Amino acid sequence: MNIFLLPSWYPGISVPLSGSFIHEQARAIAALAPDIRVIVSRWGQGDNGLPVRNVPRMLRQLGWRLLQKHDVVKGEGNWWEVFNPALEFSERTPWGHARQFLAVNRRNFLLAQQRFGAIDIIHAHVSYPGGYIASLLSQEFGVPYVLTEHMGPFPFPNLMRDNQPVLEIAQAFQRAAASIAVSPSLSQRVASFGYPVPRVIPNMVDECAFALGEPSSSKTVFFTLCGISEQKGIDHLLESIALWNPPADHFEFRIGGDGPQRAAYQAKAQSLGLGDRVRWLGHVSRAQAPALFTDCHIYVMPSRHETFGVVYTEAIASGKPIIATRCGGPEFIVNATNGVLVDVGDVPALSQAMQTMAAHWADYSQQAIRQDFEQRFSRAAVVRQLRALYQEVLNKD
Repeated sequence: MNIFLLPSWYPGISVPLSGSFIHEQARAIAALAPDIRVIVSRWGQGDNGLPVRNVPRMLRQLGWRLLQKHDVVKGEGNWWEVFNPALEFSERTPWGHARQFLAVNRRNFLLAQQRFGAIDIIHAHVSYPGGYIASLLSQEFGVPYVLTEHMGPFPFPNLMRDNQPVLEIAQAFQRAAASIAVSPSLSQRVASFGYPVPRVIPNMVDECAFALGEPSSSKTVFFTLCGISEQKGIDHLLESIALWNPPADHFEFRIGGDGPQRAAYQAKAQSLGLGDRVRWLGHVSRAQAPALFTDCHIYVMPSRHETFGVVYTEAIASGKPIIATRCGGPEFIVNATNGVLVDVGDVPALSQAMQTMAAHWADYSQQAIRQDFEQRFSRAAVVRQLRALYQEVLNKD
């Protein structure tokens, strides 16, 4: 079975974490399903933006385009990537539309077909632009497509017109042989616009990358890892710590990641008198993350909104109890075995949850948390569901 993977987001040189969960899922399919070959369509996602109002960067991007090779095929075994470069124009320009990537994906599709034989299924990730492009390729080549939605909030505000998603998103869902949402809340949101109800298949985490272990610190360590933006609720976390005011010689709060709000939140931590308890780790690579999860007692991230929340599943893959908010994705992940939920923005409740967890984290079984993770979010669990869906689509076609 040949799967042509069409990802709207994908790791690149300038955006190494963009769509990393899509990349990891695709690699897992190739590794665990011996009868499936995964061929990823790449055109420079994340590296190819052409900002017309930023002349120096625009010139750099044009240079990037000129240096790229065409018709590149690389990989091994069941894992392959096909690449042709394409620049991305802003949506504010007459050319800034999903169709700008149709030609390059057609070329990649034909390249994949020439090299590996007939494509059985197109699997697009994110309805715009990937799902829309998949709908056009599907119609042109007579190949069914599956669409996985990750967008949160769905849809992004710039993709709404008169309180409805743009027509390209509607087409992506209405023509799909099957659609997937990564959490029940996202599935419900998609269906609320009258589209077919997506099947829920979660994002996965490589169980081999995370392991159980005991923290090295004598203090109780709370850990947070995220892109530091308003969405992640770091301001609420800091306010909750200040409300609790735990002693610095017994508690430490480690915040990993970088982002547009980091400087502002660091200043807020100082103004709240938390400089001796909050430790800012800065950028954390994918390779560094597992050790940081192992070296904490509790994971906490009080997001304002999450479509899924991969970091929560990474925490439970490490056997750590979690504190999260009822903001969409976490309700699908958090249960009595692995943690607690509080309402978004409820600082007193979050503060109390941290105090309670600090007193009782040892009551949570690392082994039980890990087992629950493996049953729901491991590579094997997710690949099994995807393989079954692919087979359904082929049998239906």
